[in-house]
Amino acid sequence: MSTSPDPNRSAPSAAQPAAARRVTLVASIRSQVRRDQVICAAIAIILLAAIFFLQPTLTRQRSKLVQTSNKTLGNLLITFPRLTLGGFRGILAMALWENAESDKNKRQWVPLESDYNAIAALEPYFGAVYIFNAWNQAYNLSAQFHAMNLKYKWVLDGQVYLYKGQKLVPNDANMIMNEANNFFLKLGTSFERKYYCARWRYDIAHLYRYVPGKVQPTLSTLAEVHYIVTQPEFHCVLLPARDRKGPVGHGVKVGHVHYRYGLSPFYFAWVEYRRALRQPELPTDSGQAVLYSWPPMALRLWCRDDLYYAQRLTWHIFSAAPGHFTKRFAARVANIRDCYRNVQINAPRSIREFRIYFHEFPTSTILHMDHLVEVQYYQKLGLAENMLFNAMVQWQLAGRRFRLGNAADHDFAAAVPLFQEARTAYKHYLNIAYPPSAYGQNPEQHSEMKYLSSLSAIIAGIENFRRTASAGHPSLSFLNVITLTDSD
Repeated sequence: MSTSPDPNRSAPSAAQPAAARRVTLVASIRSQVRRDQVICAAIAIILLAAIFFLQPTLTRQRSKLVQTSNKTLGNLLITFPRLTLGGFRGILAMALWENAESDKNKRQWVPLESDYNAIAALEPYFGAVYIFNAWNQAYNLSAQFHAMNLKYKWVLDGQVYLYKGQKLVPNDANMIMNEANNFFLKLGTSFERKYYCARWRYDIAHLYRYVPGKVQPTLSTLAEVHYIVTQPEFHCVLLPARDRKGPVGHGVKVGHVHYRYGLSPFYFAWVEYRRALRQPELPTDSGQAVLYSWPPMALRLWCRDDLYYAQRLTWHIFSAAPGHFTKRFAARVANIRDCYRNVQINAPRSIREFRIYFHEFPTSTILHMDHLVEVQYYQKLGLAENMLFNAMVQWQLAGRRFRLGNAADHDFAAAVPLFQEARTAYKHYLNIAYPPSAYGQNPEQHSEMKYLSSLSAIIAGIENFRRTASAGHPSLSFLNVITLTDSD
């Protein structure tokens, strides 16, 4: 007779295998954990050993990319973010970029500069930070103001920002290229170029009045100009305002040449373009044919800038009444003569650099041959205008009395053939820059013919002066004739 099973009693055969499986599972998990720990420890040991052997190589490579001096490490703004924020610096920098864009749109300029400085502190070795922020200051922010002095100050602030960044990123060719472009494109050829070029010259001529920490209303940008001009790549030595023999001018000396009354921004552009091309890696914003054309182009516009400045200053001093400028007459004469000296120094240099450029990039000859011929015209024009200016100075020193055969008349007569040579050189430039087409004269040449007429007007004005000056007050209108464009 069979007995019924007790429901409260478990089957020993089923419980024992379940407990065994649990023990086996726990043991398996522990075994896998120990195995993973051993593997991770082995990998860590291998990586630490690899780092030990790779560290010297990584240090050498990093030193090529980032040159950190002891002075830089001592800067709290640089070291504190690096030591405390670590990888979060990038996140904070992105937030500051967005905040800076918001401040710019709201025209909150002071907070905007603070944002830029904070971004540079977080990413001190990222050259694009300095390039973008300097561009924003020199181009976008300067355009927000109507007063020329405020525009000019923002341009200089952008340039100073680049040079401060250059201390941390010294071999960034793109940063150097942007420094050169600010001199060339912003100070030298922008819509406000007449004010910028004249103000830049004025500030350099008055650097001897710079007092650190003191702002003078008429010289409010001397601190920025002083910081830029004294960068080592420009080789500028500040000249004293006076010596024992009396006034010797001021300004700067570069090599053996004294620029006592200021220096064109195109000199600084030329230096920076050449420096950018000497870097281990070329700038990435243009092809080589374009990059290597910038130095001779800067010399070309340096000649034009000095000629234009000398023409305007000559008309200014001789069109005024005698008593209005006699006190500063000697200084202004020296200023103008320095300009013509600069043209005679830089025109041959520009021509030589253009020819070297054509040898290296023959296909670019058609693009820049007219610029070489233009410089040849500037060289001839500088000789002619310098002779005419010497004649006007002799006439002034003689009490504005003139007679045929005196020193002034000799220089007036010598200026006429020089202007005729300049006229021939300009004709050659027109034929190269605007060659005749199959249908006759190039229509684009017509607008440039006015400068050819200007040269003829000067020749006629000199001849009229020689005929009429001895009889009374001669016409000086030929000094107000423009013989070259001030735009590129």
